[in-house]
Amino acid sequence: MENRIQDAFSYVKADTALKESTKDFLAKKREEQACTYRTRAYRTRAVYRTLAAVCAMLILAVGLGGYQWAQTPVSYVSIDVNPSIELGLNRFERVVTAEAYNPEGEEILQGLSLIGKKYQEAIDSVVESEAMERYLTKEEELVLTVAAKGSKEKAIETTVADYSKSVGKNCHSVSADIETAASAHNNGMSVGKYNAYLQLLQYDSEVTLDECKHMSMSQIHGLLNEHRHGEKDHEEQQQRTEDGSSHGEQHQKAEDESSHGAKQQKTENGSSQNEQPKSTDGGKHQGKQDHSSDDGGKGTGEHHRRKH
Repeated sequence: MENRIQDAFSYVKADTALKESTKDFLAKKREEQACTYRTRAYRTRAVYRTLAAVCAMLILAVGLGGYQWAQTPVSYVSIDVNPSIELGLNRFERVVTAEAYNPEGEEILQGLSLIGKKYQEAIDSVVESEAMERYLTKEEELVLTVAAKGSKEKAIETTVADYSKSVGKNCHSVSADIETAASAHNNGMSVGKYNAYLQLLQYDSEVTLDECKHMSMSQIHGLLNEHRHGEKDHEEQQQRTEDGSSHGEQHQKAEDESSHGAKQQKTENGSSQNEQPKSTDGGKHQGKQDHSSDDGGKGTGEHHRRKH
């Protein structure tokens, strides 16, 4: 069969020009096919590279966003005596920032590693540190201030309050708004000391931020107590004055009523005395009439005896 086909094509003759043009045509076609393949392969690789780059960017963005999300403080706990320290907590209640707001606080933080710890452990590390010990005297106050929002607020406040009760050392806890924390940071103060400053400002409009920055918490609270006691004494004095005025008014009213009653009684007695002499004169007149009748009867008897 193969011999027959070969024999059949053996009689087909082509000139040299036709052969050359056919070769060129075939070579050109092969080159076009090769270019098409290379182009398709390049485009495919380009698409894959683009997809890979996009995926990498997405992963990087998600990773950075997730890291930033996890490292952003949403709650704060400040630890204030004279050293002023504040812990920033993330959504998982772990410490992501630890800031000192005075040289004493910086001294304490130098020897501590707090980042990444649960806030309860971090607070205890600060309070029980050797550097803090010399500030926790009987005269000083240790104040733990919580500024939080959302579902974690009450839980953190309760935990810190329980800790303050258990630690002793003249320690107590207070709460502040999360907005107060932002204002405190803008003024270079911890939320705890700034909250105390706002309370003092209600009684003393002349107190300044700079003054409170250099005060301990016991000094600020001492001024607060003085103002509160002074205000209480003033209110008590005012109340006594009002009570005295009220008692004086009641006493004056009672005297007025008594005087009015006495005048009325005197008037009634005078009227009674004016009416009594008239009744006596009438009796005397009646007595005289009776006496005249008696005399008349006596005269008639004598006249009758003379006649006989």
